[in-house]
Amino acid sequence: MTVIKEADALFSVTTQSGSEYTVDLREPACTCPDFEYRESVSECKHIRRVRIELGQVDVETLETELTQTVDNLESNAADLEDQAQELTNTAGKLRDALDRLEEVSGR
Repeated sequence: MTVIKEADALFSVTTQSGSEYTVDLREPACTCPDFEYRESVSECKHIRRVRIELGQVDVETLETELTQTVDNLESNAADLEDQAQELTNTAGKLRDALDRLEEVSGR
């Protein structure tokens, strides 16, 4: 991404694909769809990029946070896999029980 300072706290950010967004660090705000349409987004990648360029973000701290996020996602994925396996096992047991009930009822 290319960051160009347009005015105090106002920057133009051009992505590798050629899209251009305006970042205002006073709010902060960005004209990208991710920032504009997702309520849960308080800081998009364009705002972070400007902050990194200005030295407002400690890259080592950011790397640590990203590593922790990856670790948490991997842990959550493993938990979800375990839960999915338990559900599969339970579904199998329920199918077996249903088959036995149908045999007993003569269907």
